[in-house]
Amino acid sequence: MKIRLRWRPALRRQGRFLLLIGLGLAIAGASFPTALAATNTRVSVVQAVSADLPVLEMKSIASPVTVQEFSQQMIDKLAAEAPFTDWKDASPIYYPLGPGTHSWLVNVMNGQQRIGYMIISATDQGGYMLSEYGAGTTGLPYSLSELRQLLVQQGLISSSASDITLSALYAPLLPVWKITIDEKTFFINASMPQILPWSLSKADAVLKGKLAANNVVTSRDDHLSPDSAYRSGGVDDPYADLLWLTVPKLPMVSADDIMSLIPKEGSIAFQAAGRNDALGAPFMITGYQRWLLHTAGSTKENSDTTVYVASGHAGRRYLPLSALQDNGTLHKLNGNKDSIYTDI
Repeated sequence: MKIRLRWRPALRRQGRFLLLIGLGLAIAGASFPTALAATNTRVSVVQAVSADLPVLEMKSIASPVTVQEFSQQMIDKLAAEAPFTDWKDASPIYYPLGPGTHSWLVNVMNGQQRIGYMIISATDQGGYMLSEYGAGTTGLPYSLSELRQLLVQQGLISSSASDITLSALYAPLLPVWKITIDEKTFFINASMPQILPWSLSKADAVLKGKLAANNVVTSRDDHLSPDSAYRSGGVDDPYADLLWLTVPKLPMVSADDIMSLIPKEGSIAFQAAGRNDALGAPFMITGYQRWLLHTAGSTKENSDTTVYVASGHAGRRYLPLSALQDNGTLHKLNGNKDSIYTDI
């Protein structure tokens, strides 16, 4: 998805710099999306940074019927449990995510307000998988208003800027904006808006990655349905207490373990040392939602239970636990005294 924009020459030039992210321990302030509004197939930001700046828009395009069918199935299932119950009468709007058209952003709309999102990706085995999802009107990826705020704050737009090209991309665990301003290209974390220190070759390498379709919900899992989501209310800022950096990584966490690992007001940290920027890390995990096998009116729990963990601001973004463990490490906080991993 690409958008070409023209900026009104009313903003003074600000200092231009890149926000550097260290390979392992970069400390970056997180900002969070504001509400979006929709008119038919167009989503517009309803709150401007400045009256002198244009309203950015994302144009929806027709999506494959198979994507629509799987997305609607996911919406219907999630709407049965909190915090997704508002999805019952919601309508989806679809946006392709590059590179290629292997993933789709699905904004879940209640009238003119976005109340959630999903990212649907194609699998190598055929069909689709639920790469991530979340509920809320703020704290969700791909916020155009937060992108605009970042561009203003970092001095990346000026009175001389005219032609701007914007694309929405997706790498495993990381929503990305690609924006070109006056022939200079920047890549921006579209979940917690911050500039990524990527060259074009680094971006190509990261964006070629694919999420493995292991222990995730796919279009072949007709009998999997979500359980009630659990959010601990724990710390959601990985920089609030950096002592987790001194704690050894946790061993492989199972679906059964996750319940004891995140007690009330507890949280665990995720990082990918040496490549945090490529995964949007570090971030905290403050809850989870299990997808269970439902057959003939019964519910079965076993080692194959699929788990998505709640991350980001107030735990509104759900990511596959398996993907986190495949790509990084988990670390408990010292405050998790009730955890089964206290002595590790």
